[in-house]
Amino acid sequence: MQKYFIYLGFTYGLLSCNLFSKNDEAAFTTLLVDYQSNESDSVNRLENQVLAPDTLELRLISLGLIDVQSINPHIIVDLKYSTEDNFMKTHVYGSLNRAYLQQKPAEMLSRAQEFLSDRDSNLYLLVYDAVRPVWVQWKMWNLLDSIPVSKRVNFVSNPKNKSVHNYGAAVDLTICDAAGNPLDMGAGFDDPRPIAYPSKEAHFLSTGLLTQEQVNNRKLLREVMKKAGFRNLDTEWWHFNAMSRYEAKKMYQPVP
Repeated sequence: MQKYFIYLGFTYGLLSCNLFSKNDEAAFTTLLVDYQSNESDSVNRLENQVLAPDTLELRLISLGLIDVQSINPHIIVDLKYSTEDNFMKTHVYGSLNRAYLQQKPAEMLSRAQEFLSDRDSNLYLLVYDAVRPVWVQWKMWNLLDSIPVSKRVNFVSNPKNKSVHNYGAAVDLTICDAAGNPLDMGAGFDDPRPIAYPSKEAHFLSTGLLTQEQVNNRKLLREVMKKAGFRNLDTEWWHFNAMSRYEAKKMYQPVP
């Protein structure tokens, strides 16, 4: 019941913004009621009928999420899931090319960029992913349905559990130079191999599979992000949470 009212509240917020036609209003209300009872089956209808990629940005704005570059224009954005340059080789965000976060995480990210600029004025945060609507999480999950669930969670969080990305409180990113060239981290974005794990850097450094420069680049990213209040994952050098999943659930609603 609580989830039902959350989605109805979201619906009211969108309708009050006058972003949609009367037909869209009715379709959206119906889909959200279906969505809260059977998320997986309604993903395609949400995407195709209501949450089309070309209107996604309007919906994020209507929910109060913030374009991170509007707070700090020094942050660079290259949403990998708006391209085929990702591990699924598939567009999932369509035309979206701006990174959105909740207000607090966006302000934290701005501070991280300020800390980085203080260290080196020629370095910039390069955002690969920010808020990720739940329907996108389901789409990514379903695209990998040939992989058993026990292994699929190594690539994408189970959408039934929601990820911090779904609340607009997590960001995937790296550091780049003034020309937009990412620093060498020794493993690419979304690389599932252990060499991408911060927890295993000492091991791979000792074997020579990671260089000291690559480890130093990762440490610099962690340094500025942690100084701004973010928490890193032990298994992804690029992923940072502004808060725990429990805290995100208390503060925010998941973005449908």
